[in-house]
Amino acid sequence: MSNFLEAEISWKNFLDKKVLEYSFKRNYDYGPYEESAVSKLSPFITHRILFEFKLIKELQNNYEINKVNKFIEEIYWRIYWKGWLEHNPSLWEHFLSIETKNYDKELYSLALEGKTNLSFFNSWIFELREFNYLHNHTRMWFASTWIFNLGLPWELGAKLFFEHLYDGDAASNLLSWRWVAGLQTKGKQYFFTPENLIKFSNERFYVKSIHNKKINILDKYEAPPSEEIFSADMSQKSDELIIFENDLNIETLRNVFKNYRNVFLVLLENQVRDIKLSENVMNFKREIVLEFAKKVSNIKLINSKEFLIYSKNKNQFDLLYPCVGENLNFIKKYKLKNNITIHNLVRSPDLYAWKFAKKGFFKFKENIPSINKYIEKMVW
Repeated sequence: MSNFLEAEISWKNFLDKKVLEYSFKRNYDYGPYEESAVSKLSPFITHRILFEFKLIKELQNNYEINKVNKFIEEIYWRIYWKGWLEHNPSLWEHFLSIETKNYDKELYSLALEGKTNLSFFNSWIFELREFNYLHNHTRMWFASTWIFNLGLPWELGAKLFFEHLYDGDAASNLLSWRWVAGLQTKGKQYFFTPENLIKFSNERFYVKSIHNKKINILDKYEAPPSEEIFSADMSQKSDELIIFENDLNIETLRNVFKNYRNVFLVLLENQVRDIKLSENVMNFKREIVLEFAKKVSNIKLINSKEFLIYSKNKNQFDLLYPCVGENLNFIKKYKLKNNITIHNLVRSPDLYAWKFAKKGFFKFKENIPSINKYIEKMVW
């Protein structure tokens, strides 16, 4: 089955059969071989095969908001994280620049191999590598164990998730690890109890105690706030467009593409990435871009080297803005080395929602009704 078809079928199945159970079953992780109460749509949402604002609109059209509000709120967490990072974009570069040192290298190797003395953690490492996915509650357990039980640098854990998760979104992954470590909400670290693990693992894991270390994680870096991207819109300024694999929603882009002579879909190889991806994740990305490229006649699927060769004699491109992360880093480095103009194209619902993401989520949450009304008016 194609990834795009799987995404649509999975969404319709969740919308019709499971979303009403989500609010009271969502914290349970029954394991990789059992039916889950969560949607498992995140790999498709991260690459926008499923467009998050359209999902919210369909939920609004099919149910009373109060019955599906918890799932809508979870989608908004993704939107919020992305918006928060757009207001603080230099935090990504800072994360990449941090040197990890003074940690137990042998324990780190054992953790990567799933050979620690914590059976539950070893199980999660296997699941991460084998299925390239972890339940959201388990990700919190994993990060807390990694940081406060094993005493390993949170940055290495975040990079491990980027390496192996199909849904390795820059904002959601980076900021969630910072939140567990107590950096995102200053001083508020995430710990879990044996009772929490036993209950929400559906008694798959039984432990009498959790031994956490007292670790005060400091990061004095303060990202300077930025409003640069908020001056962008979707106005065409060039006859050639660059897109990346993290925005592949054909339904909302088909009318955009038809106005361009060429649309370059660039898939970065590991050689040019700051964080190398596992072969499974790279294969997943290759599959979805190949499938997407077949849907539009003027798309040219190329790698970074081919793009650099083609663009040698060009002076401008439009860019479907890929948000803070690997793809944007590639474009920034490209601009520095070449005398070329890049025009960012940013979708209006992104800009509208992100403007409320300057502070904490609960401040953002106050504006969700306003964003919902904005989405209601959207036509795709």
